[in-house]
Amino acid sequence: MEAPPPPSPTELDAAERIILLWDSTASEEARERMIFEGHRDEVDRYLQAVDEIQRSMSSASLVSDDDQAKLNSAIQIAMARLEDEFRNILLNHTSPIEPDSLTSTDPGSSTHSCAADSTSEFEDYSVEDDSGLTTPNASSASVGDADELLQRGDSSNTCSYRSTSSIRELDLIPSDAVVDLRNIAERMIAAGYLRECIQVYGGVRKSAVDSSFRRLGIEKLSIGDVQRLQWEQLETKIRRWIRAAKACVRIVFASEKKLCEQIFNGIGTAIDDACFMETVKGPAIQLFNFAEAISISRRSPEKLFKILDLHDALMDLMPDIESVFESKLSESIRIQAVEILSRLAEAARGILSEFENAVLREPSKVRSRVERFIH
Repeated sequence: MEAPPPPSPTELDAAERIILLWDSTASEEARERMIFEGHRDEVDRYLQAVDEIQRSMSSASLVSDDDQAKLNSAIQIAMARLEDEFRNILLNHTSPIEPDSLTSTDPGSSTHSCAADSTSEFEDYSVEDDSGLTTPNASSASVGDADELLQRGDSSNTCSYRSTSSIRELDLIPSDAVVDLRNIAERMIAAGYLRECIQVYGGVRKSAVDSSFRRLGIEKLSIGDVQRLQWEQLETKIRRWIRAAKACVRIVFASEKKLCEQIFNGIGTAIDDACFMETVKGPAIQLFNFAEAISISRRSPEKLFKILDLHDALMDLMPDIESVFESKLSESIRIQAVEILSRLAEAARGILSEFENAVLREPSKVRSRVERFIH
């Protein structure tokens, strides 16, 4: 398809006047009004004016230095305006995901949530022995049996870890606003304002993700903060984290990825991936830092149940993590999740091994310790 010819001098002058009319640095009316909140004819005229300026700048027939300077000034004014419009549209249509959407199960799923039932949360991992003491299954067997626990897939444990059983993408912004955002993004990126576009987008959308995190009860804790907490406090936080992590990966992050694709896909190379990571990289690291802190914390028998819970929950999430964070730019998130999973497995095996050795060395002392733990 042949490119349209550059605008005539008359058309170019008209385009410049439209750009200057909306220069917020020179007009109080322009500062108080937003183009994309007005009549669609105004929106179309402004976008056409930007297109004509951009075509003129790329035309070989443009030789005058004065003309070049005028066009450069006009495009800078236009890009500043479009950046404001882009931010305003995002802000007007950005709100936290509704709590019901974060906690409800996919109606098409064959699995249901049992994670909220704290009384059954540990049943998969405990058995009552002849003496009436409740101890981990693997503690009375060999360390090799722990591998079976740690390698179980969804088929043997779907009930415990399926509060949101598959990726469920929500429409975060109305379709007409998505079209406007895409129209603005195309022109900003064509004019060389990619970085500004990504920064505005990521700044606004990250705030929405942070709000969803707060609704899910995810706290901003560093690895050091987590490791300084008492184990009783951590038990509650681990239960909350397991439920929240599923909602974050399968709903919050997946929906943000979908929105990035709707706005940026096809405009440039991997721009949708760059905007997605600008939005969710910080929150994703914050989310997984909690599990990482548990995986590298000091080992002790009372932690075994929760470490197994975390391990199984993360294993269940791995296919979804790999799907949502599939791009090269998000490789670091995938790697972090895989490494945490490995360390949780190693920690569980280590606890079981230490427990087994202790049973063999001093069975009476171990029994006393288990009784104190249970009571």
